[in-house]
Amino acid sequence: MSLALAPVQIPKNFLLSEKAARTPQSDEVRAEERWEISDKLNKPLLGNPCGRKGATTADRSAVRTIVHHTSAPSYSGEQLVIYRSTKAAKKAMSKLFADAGQCATQPDGKPYSWTGEGKTRWVVSRTRLAHEAALMRMMMYDKLNKEWSPLLSGLVARKGRALMIHIGDQEALGYERKQTVKTLRSTAIKMAAKVCALPGVC
Repeated sequence: MSLALAPVQIPKNFLLSEKAARTPQSDEVRAEERWEISDKLNKPLLGNPCGRKGATTADRSAVRTIVHHTSAPSYSGEQLVIYRSTKAAKKAMSKLFADAGQCATQPDGKPYSWTGEGKTRWVVSRTRLAHEAALMRMMMYDKLNKEWSPLLSGLVARKGRALMIHIGDQEALGYERKQTVKTLRSTAIKMAAKVCALPGVC
């Protein structure tokens, strides 16, 4: 139990996208893309179905969040949250899924909505990876084609007391669903293998 409660530091360049995020950029590149790196403990989990502006820090040991924006436009994000115990990590994951259910449908949601009144909803599908994992997708109703289209797709996985989240829009991950899932699973598997190198996490 003492190991499970020991403080953890996330080493520099530990996340998969971190080296790219820390690489100095020319003015021309900065005009086309932007990286954001944060170690704030109160960062909300990426995905954030209820749009929470912060997270409680009592059960968190370390957090690193990396977000990438381009002028395409495209968006992707990677986040590693180490909790003080496996129980706390499980609880955080359950709360994320509960938020996806509670705030599943936003009738006035307008992100990327060319109709100005696009409805959005979150869909969660459990998948086999690490100790537990799930695919999360934010869908928007396309009134023109009368169908639900994905806006954001993410995969959240838990390994021991670590929560790993990878998320992005279709521009960043690929427009075909199979390609999106393949990209998310590939990155999540790599991080799940790395995270057990941190003391007491798994």
